[in-house]
Amino acid sequence: MTMTNFGKLFKVFNRSKFSAVNQLMLIELAAIAVSLIWTLVSGHMSQMNFLGAVSGWSGLVYIVGFVLIARQAEMAFTRDTYRLIPAKNVTFYVANLVSSLVMFLYLILLQVGLHLIGLAVAWRKIRSELGGLTMSHPLDISAGDITQIGLTVTLLVLTVFVLALTTVTLIHLTISATNNFLPVAGKRVVDAILYIVVILLVMRVGVFLFAQLNQVMTTLNVQGLTNMVIPLIGMLVVAALESLISVFLMKRWVETVAN
Repeated sequence: MTMTNFGKLFKVFNRSKFSAVNQLMLIELAAIAVSLIWTLVSGHMSQMNFLGAVSGWSGLVYIVGFVLIARQAEMAFTRDTYRLIPAKNVTFYVANLVSSLVMFLYLILLQVGLHLIGLAVAWRKIRSELGGLTMSHPLDISAGDITQIGLTVTLLVLTVFVLALTTVTLIHLTISATNNFLPVAGKRVVDAILYIVVILLVMRVGVFLFAQLNQVMTTLNVQGLTNMVIPLIGMLVVAALESLISVFLMKRWVETVAN
């Protein structure tokens, strides 16, 4: 039997995720439009409103986007439509993971685009405020420093995304595998324990992420970015170990279900 290569698997996994992200973007645009209309009706419209609406909704969009992408990724591991595709387990897993990462990066780029539009609309107001700020408190930071900070923050967010996704996948496959051997009461106990572990891990990673982002954005300390290298490498190592376990579970114990 001819095995499906990485490129074809990547395209298959991208279809549903791409559609989900685009639908989410349409909903976000509708929410932004409603926010602007409400602001206009209430008589408080200004140059900053579009940027404010985009920023206000983007946090929720990232959370929902992760959930949608993770859901599509998890369905691929346990649905016949995907698992009956002739492919090696490692290729299947990696293609699904890379597809999810690319789609989340696509979501980030869309959000950056909306923020750039908002900055363009409000540029006069922002420039005047920045002019007054720099006159009283000169900023000792260059364009190169800003670029480095932006790239580091993006790398941090993507690394956390990968770790979160591999953790969710591992928990999902562990539950699927253990449910094949345990009675109903045992399934409930194991599921409850695993969900508690997931919640604790997510909280732990979330606290770290927000602490690092707060340090970067409040101090703009480029030299301090080197402190993130070891934590980033550690998270990638954990993600790699989780991926190895997940591939093993896929091969040995996880059963698919009909769509």
